[in-house]
Amino acid sequence: MFIYIQWEEFCRKLKEKKFISIPAAIVLSERENNKQSTKQYIILKHDVEANLQKALMLAQIENKYLHKGSFYVQAYLLHHKKNIDILKQIQELGHEVTYHHDVMDSNKGDIVKATVEFQNNIEMFKHNGFSVKTVCQHGNPVIERVGYSSNRDFFRDVSIAKRYEHMTEMMVNFKSRLGKSYHYISDSGYGWKIIFDPENNDVVKSNDKDTQLENLGDVIKLLKSGNSVIVSTHPHRWHSNIVVAQIINILFKAIRIITIFLLKIPFMTKFMGRFYYLAKKI
Repeated sequence: MFIYIQWEEFCRKLKEKKFISIPAAIVLSERENNKQSTKQYIILKHDVEANLQKALMLAQIENKYLHKGSFYVQAYLLHHKKNIDILKQIQELGHEVTYHHDVMDSNKGDIVKATVEFQNNIEMFKHNGFSVKTVCQHGNPVIERVGYSSNRDFFRDVSIAKRYEHMTEMMVNFKSRLGKSYHYISDSGYGWKIIFDPENNDVVKSNDKDTQLENLGDVIKLLKSGNSVIVSTHPHRWHSNIVVAQIINILFKAIRIITIFLLKIPFMTKFMGRFYYLAKKI
């Protein structure tokens, strides 16, 4: 279940155990300044694809227990002043507010067009007062890709990596720049699991090696064992009402089963790719 009270309980227990989340950009900064990679860390990471009020709710809960997270926001959300005001509230709580990009998918793998869109969006973030030091790609579960693997390919491009060397892509070069391994825990599939190889699972199919977790309490066990952890969530999946959460969970699983079936039909992949943005709402 994805209930706010459960997230609050998780944040409270983290603080009690003296595990305090800090933004990804700060983790990297401390690594650069200290020139060491031995420090344990936890990052509460949020991929914001819809419903900024829910993102604010998680940000407020985390702030209550002194946690500072990283909120990766899709650019289209900055087209409305109301959303910008909410994001500034999140930033004022000490959280990192930065870019959740999908420029390869939106430009069908055209690196030139993708670069133009990426740069324009970066300028929009900066214009609205959001410093972009780390970014994170959007997965887009339903889309046809020809000639590229995922949005990660944008930062895998040598020319792009050089042009934006002052930025770190969480799903491409965060681990290498930090010089320290970590467990990447995702809420994909409306559950919690350790992703086996988060930086390469778009090209190396390793889902069978992912480790399912019973609940967020398992994250604390990992931390107590000395592991560093990134917990990646999607704020629009969280609710205050457990009944609503259960209905949404059932709906998601039904849609996933139907989608998997339809994707086995060749022409459906192309058709459904046009509507991938609907996945942001689920």
